[in-house]
Amino acid sequence: MKTIMFFLFVCSLMAVTPAPTHSTAPANAIMPGGYQSVDSEAATVQEAKATAQKALSGISIEAVLEAYQQVVAGMNYKLVCQVSEPNGTATWEFIVWHRLDDSWKLTSARQLG
Repeated sequence: MKTIMFFLFVCSLMAVTPAPTHSTAPANAIMPGGYQSVDSEAATVQEAKATAQKALSGISIEAVLEAYQQVVAGMNYKLVCQVSEPNGTATWEFIVWHRLDDSWKLTSARQLG
């Protein structure tokens, strides 16, 4: 009889206890495979910026506004940059791949605004 009473008590607690409404992961937790913020002045970010600049014509990267890295077969760097264009300034996003053989390659460039 005590076992049944205990079981009913636990069930009643579970019925009135609300489920969590938010993630229990810390706000700064790194999602495996996802991008994480990195210092825009880091040497690797500056190398990624230089790689992107070499691949571009007609625009000049003025500043790295945001920088992120992602572990892949090597490392991806996503840079949000202010660039100078013939018509003024704009914001662009570049993805630069730092390969395992230590070479660098611009894999994506798109204007954001």
